[in-house]
Amino acid sequence: MSGTSTPKYIHGYQEIEQERLREQALVIERPIYDFIDFSKVNDLLEIGSGVGAQTEILLRRFPHLSITGVEYESRQIAKAKENMAKAGFGEDKVRFVHQDAKNLKLDKQYDGAFICWVLEHIPDPVEVLISMKPFLKTGAMVSITEVFNATFYTYPVMPSIVDYWKIYNDYQVQIGGDPQVGARLGDLLSESGYQNISLRSGGFHLDSRYSDEKRTVFNYWKNLMNSGAPALLSEGLVSEIQVKDMLEAMDQLRDMPNSVFYYRFIQATAFA
Repeated sequence: MSGTSTPKYIHGYQEIEQERLREQALVIERPIYDFIDFSKVNDLLEIGSGVGAQTEILLRRFPHLSITGVEYESRQIAKAKENMAKAGFGEDKVRFVHQDAKNLKLDKQYDGAFICWVLEHIPDPVEVLISMKPFLKTGAMVSITEVFNATFYTYPVMPSIVDYWKIYNDYQVQIGGDPQVGARLGDLLSESGYQNISLRSGGFHLDSRYSDEKRTVFNYWKNLMNSGAPALLSEGLVSEIQVKDMLEAMDQLRDMPNSVFYYRFIQATAFA
């Protein structure tokens, strides 16, 4: 890792962002984890473990698991260790490894792997999927959840949100990511040599019938969009006024009884 420069990351590593990741994980927990079954997995490899937001949920839902989290950014690992200690999970349950997931050097094989909101940030996701394969036992279950940002829609349509979202996603492409990577998960896994691949679409379609959840999700999404603002501002891609207009429009939609929030992510299950 020494001598390498940290790639650009749209969300940044500020403490407020590290906390947002944990809050986000809880808001979107059920749509993701109600469709994941690691009950027959004992040793789980988590790629891109970040601040441990997903790790915490995995250990709560599947207390028998032992997890190895691989993370590229040392600041995230430090925060993850802090979060795990607060949650009461010791080194017997979780350890974090500071490595580049495209060039893994692990000391064991695992019977499961988990990736969530990670491949969207990686220029060539196939490199990661191939890199982790030697460290998975034959038949190991792989679960991947990824973004499909083109599906984001609100009613009524707010130009300030649409414009900002396009700039946000275009920037992610510019720095080597893919905000539509979820749509490609089947092909990426197939190209990497995984078997029995299945895909499902999960997410939100919230209207006046789900007013409380809709308010929560609009707040969550507003914070997600705002997490990119420091990078977009520093690159001169948006103005302070554009950020302010986007935030106000999201609040307006949140408080509007007949507004609609729609978004789909893609989940893949495959086997090594």
